[in-house]
Amino acid sequence: MTRNWPWRALWTVLVVIGVCVGPLQAQGPEPIAANENRVSGGELRNGVLALQLEIREGIWRPHGEDGEAISVYAFGEAGKPLQAPGPLLRVPQGTTIEISIRSFISVAATLHGLHQRPGDDRDVIMIPPGATEHVRFVAGAPGTYLYLARAFGDGPDFPRVKDAFLAGAFVIDPPGGATNDHIFVLHRWNGPMRTGINGKSWPYTERLTYEVGETARWRVINASDLSHPMHLHGSHYYVDGLGDGERYQTFTGAERPYVFTHLLDVNETMELSWVPHQPGRWLYHCHRLPHMRFPVPLDGSEPADEPHAFDHAEGPAYGMGGMIVGITVLDKKNAVRQTVWKAERNMQLIVGERKSNPQLFELEWRDANQASSRSRANRNTGVTGPPIVLTQNQAVEIEVVNKAKEATSIHWHGIELDSYYDGVPGFGGVGERKTPAVGSGQSFVVRMAPPRAGTFIYHTHWHDDVQLSGGINGPLIVLPPGETYNPATDKAFLFSNGPSEPYGNMFLINGTPQPDSIQLRTGTKYRFRLINITGATAGLRVSLRQGGIPLQWRVLAKDAVALPPGTTKVKLADQIVSVGETYDVEYEATEPQELTLEGTNPNDGRRATQTLIFTE
Repeated sequence: MTRNWPWRALWTVLVVIGVCVGPLQAQGPEPIAANENRVSGGELRNGVLALQLEIREGIWRPHGEDGEAISVYAFGEAGKPLQAPGPLLRVPQGTTIEISIRSFISVAATLHGLHQRPGDDRDVIMIPPGATEHVRFVAGAPGTYLYLARAFGDGPDFPRVKDAFLAGAFVIDPPGGATNDHIFVLHRWNGPMRTGINGKSWPYTERLTYEVGETARWRVINASDLSHPMHLHGSHYYVDGLGDGERYQTFTGAERPYVFTHLLDVNETMELSWVPHQPGRWLYHCHRLPHMRFPVPLDGSEPADEPHAFDHAEGPAYGMGGMIVGITVLDKKNAVRQTVWKAERNMQLIVGERKSNPQLFELEWRDANQASSRSRANRNTGVTGPPIVLTQNQAVEIEVVNKAKEATSIHWHGIELDSYYDGVPGFGGVGERKTPAVGSGQSFVVRMAPPRAGTFIYHTHWHDDVQLSGGINGPLIVLPPGETYNPATDKAFLFSNGPSEPYGNMFLINGTPQPDSIQLRTGTKYRFRLINITGATAGLRVSLRQGGIPLQWRVLAKDAVALPPGTTKVKLADQIVSVGETYDVEYEATEPQELTLEGTNPNDGRRATQTLIFTE
């Protein structure tokens, strides 16, 4: 016993040293584990959550455990692995939270969000290198929130990636307990094309599985430094709650927006729910093109490969990367009734290239039911495709004919249809049946019977700039049964980006930077369909102005969903239309006037304008 005592004493000293100074440097950088936000951190006892947080440096691998590695800061609980995102804080309303935060990094950190809700974003905690701070507060109002830290080094060469993962989810559940949901924390690091969800980038992000008819409930938290228009394939979803990080609002009944894309700004949070009605594989992703394209080097030191170097039709990435979640919907209970398909209408969408410029594409649609369908109105309007007009619940077959040199695939954005026809090559479909790419000289027949009338989009789902900016996109309009499309009073305005040659990536309206003026009549109600299919302009501001001053219009619908009765009031004609969103507005001029419809990027002032001249 006496002989062993010094070794026990030495062991005790080593333990104390480890507690005081943290992990021994000789062990090297520790790995950072991806956090799927299933289990709350800390220990909850007698209404008090006790949590020991630490900020340490570790090695992060967003592209799989054998993929590229980069050194970043991350949160972890004392004595436990680091996590990206940080440990989940999830407590019932009224819980007292006691947190100690210790820093093991060489730069000062500023902590946001570790306070009672509703709160003030100026309520921050400063932690010098090597210091420990303590905080105690009552959780406050139920909702979805976040906490995060900013830890900047000195000099312009300090990489922004170092503190990009110092963030975590903070959820306060109402009385009655937690709901069965998934929590997604969005990240961005080192430039526009490096994004992920819950510590991983596609195809290494978590895959979710549901059954037809099952309600999916998600919480989405934007912990990045850029806004993200989040789009769901194959279904609309309800926005059940929204927050700005400090305050939170829940919606019930008809108050809940029903959308296929929602813009989540910096530090904003969202609760959503949706019910899948079709089996198959679907995507949920940010619709900024750089955030869903092919994988790129982690640190940005090497240029990304050319888009065509990736095979979009083969796994595991299918030409995609970044802020994407894959969803599989099963039909275990045979809830989907199998019916004999019989097309009531047959069409062709022909994709070709312009001989004068390989960056520009020609689009034309033909309707086999109309002898006059091969008219100029059914071809390109500049660098975008012509409007395709369908009828709600009418079974239609659209043959996508590819006359271009490169393969393509068309996504029917916002339409509820069979996953096989959704347009994600190599991924969509059921079981072993996967959506094919439409190769050069090939065709693919799409089947759909759109269950909802409204404004949608068709666009390439080939994940590179060339096809989208080259014009493989266009308005998709679904009319109620018995209604006839009247282009004289029903005007679609699609905003996009042109290719570098000849447009220098400028904004376009209906495929041109300087469209001809449109002659309209006073005393007539016009429906303007506003569509944003730019590559990444999430904050596009669309307004109707006279002499530079916004007028007023009536918002009728968003994402092909009519606004609830009583909410379609006249409002200022100045609307954010994010990437992948559509809005329908109504305007009637009571006197002759010359107006400007314009789309503006608030970040750099770029804009595209359309002159509207109203006469009696």
